Amino acid sequence: MHSSQKSCTFALELKKLFLIVCAFFSVMATSAMTREEAFAVVDSAYALAMSGDIQQAIALNNDGLSAVPEDSMDIRCEFYSCLLYCYHRLGDYQQALSYGEACLAFDEQQGDPANISASLGNLAGIYSSAGQQDVAIAYLERAITIEQSLLAADTTHSPKSLAIRKAMLGEVLLAKSKSPEAGIREQDSLLHSALRLTEEALVIDRSLGRRLQEGMRLAQLGHIYEALNDATQAKEYTSQALTIARETGNKMTEVLCLLQLERYEEAADLAQQLGFRKQEYEACDHLYMRAKKAGRNAEALTWLERARGLHEQLMNEESQRQLTIAQVKYDTFRKEQQLADQQQELQRKQARLKALLIFSLLALSVIALLVVLVILLRHRKAAIAREAADKKRQYGILSHDLRNPVMAQQQLLQLLYTNYAQYKPEEAHKLIGQLLAGSDNQLALLRNLQEIVQLDRQARFFHTSQLDLAALLRDTIPDVQSAALLKDISIELHAERMLVKTDRELIRTVLRNLLSNAIKFSPRGSTVEVGTVSPAAFYVRDRGTGMSREQIAQILTSRKQIESSIGTDGESGTGYGLILCRELLSLCNAKMDIQSVQGEGTTFTIDLQNAIYPVNKYENRYTR
Repeated sequence: MHSSQKSCTFALELKKLFLIVCAFFSVMATSAMTREEAFAVVDSAYALAMSGDIQQAIALNNDGLSAVPEDSMDIRCEFYSCLLYCYHRLGDYQQALSYGEACLAFDEQQGDPANISASLGNLAGIYSSAGQQDVAIAYLERAITIEQSLLAADTTHSPKSLAIRKAMLGEVLLAKSKSPEAGIREQDSLLHSALRLTEEALVIDRSLGRRLQEGMRLAQLGHIYEALNDATQAKEYTSQALTIARETGNKMTEVLCLLQLERYEEAADLAQQLGFRKQEYEACDHLYMRAKKAGRNAEALTWLERARGLHEQLMNEESQRQLTIAQVKYDTFRKEQQLADQQQELQRKQARLKALLIFSLLALSVIALLVVLVILLRHRKAAIAREAADKKRQYGILSHDLRNPVMAQQQLLQLLYTNYAQYKPEEAHKLIGQLLAGSDNQLALLRNLQEIVQLDRQARFFHTSQLDLAALLRDTIPDVQSAALLKDISIELHAERMLVKTDRELIRTVLRNLLSNAIKFSPRGSTVEVGTVSPAAFYVRDRGTGMSREQIAQILTSRKQIESSIGTDGESGTGYGLILCRELLSLCNAKMDIQSVQGEGTTFTIDLQNAIYPVNKYENRYTR
């Protein structure tokens, strides 16, 4: 083997090792895999499968699935899609279909037409490979109907998928026409339908400038015309396809076109160069028959020996493929048994497998890979340390702000309890009011602390629903009414019925913080206004102390705690309330606008019109 070939092989193996290490770090890091981690593992599995290591790709997918709950179908379908691809390549169509049908069922439940069409196309390809042409035809006809509906409803929808489905249906119809069960009349009907669909796909691909696909469609038309016994048209389309294949570098199509044009020696040489043994064998077999028919026995013997050698290689590859399927099934079964029998020890076993794998890989890896891993781990450790320090400081501030009001309340309660008989009713009433205000502050701090912890842990779940914004404003005002009464502040509601689609509790948390802020910085006896703005917004307006431009900029951009100002009655705060509002609103792409004049008041406006609400969306990643 040449040194350059050795270098390429070594580089490929090194890449595979790196992908496996990175993927297993993601799989083993946590028992509950996130969507982002799932994407990383699936991407690595796809890379392994495309490099030829199907068995390792399937094992990696199965390990990833073990960390995903059964009810998290949006994430599980990412792995199902990759497993479908792996088993299709292995030729285990039954297993591939089980994963494909699971993806289709989920897509139909979610109701996304584009994903349903993609899943139908994937399943049709497997059914066609498995010889179940009628099922493949039904699936593709349904997918074509969906794509046509999408194009009719949305002019921006690309017709690319429609071209793929039509060309694929033409290919399946061509395969069915060659079935021994098909009569002459049925064959003719199937071939003409295949011809029409492939020509329609060709028109679309040409309009989109998809040169590579254009060549594939022309080659398919050549096959159809050959089946129709129209040698002239078959040769014309195949020649055009060969030209485009060479132009675009599509070697497989080039080899197939050479075979169809009976240019067998060129096909044999190119197939040998590219490692396409099946096509090389077919070309050598034709050359053997041609030489034998012409009486060139020595040449015929040469081609026969080459064809025989290729046939032996193909048989060995088929045997190896069957062994791989058996090994994969055994590995999968064993994994399922381990998960079923020892679920409580899953984390311990994953750690053992991880250590075993890392130890084996380290023995095979090179110093460069080890250095890269060490550097990455150091950076990660430093980042975690910085983040931990920030969190410790933030929670320390919050706990301090919670402790101070509690101590003040305790002192007031001690005074009230010890000297109750000495206090006049109005004095006692004033002390109780102070206690009530303190409890309101504590409740607001606890709510904000809960939201901050959820955001830090990425544990904030969204429950999007359609609701009346005016009703939401009206229902939230009582949460801050006691604080307003203590300062003799009235809250005026100016709201009209306005339907919006949003997370109720998220917006309620934001509104509660804005109202508390307005009350804190409003003078006694003033008014705080809250209302709706068409088409999908609400505002909170006060006549208080107002803010400077620097303070507004801090609220809208700072990622750290900002210095909290003292309220009009000496109220203190954490500096996290408005930051929390901004962070919550950014999660759904809502906009917060602040207009303020110092000494005259502040208006916060929250625009929900263009909000994008987070939803779990399965993206089918395996397309033909």
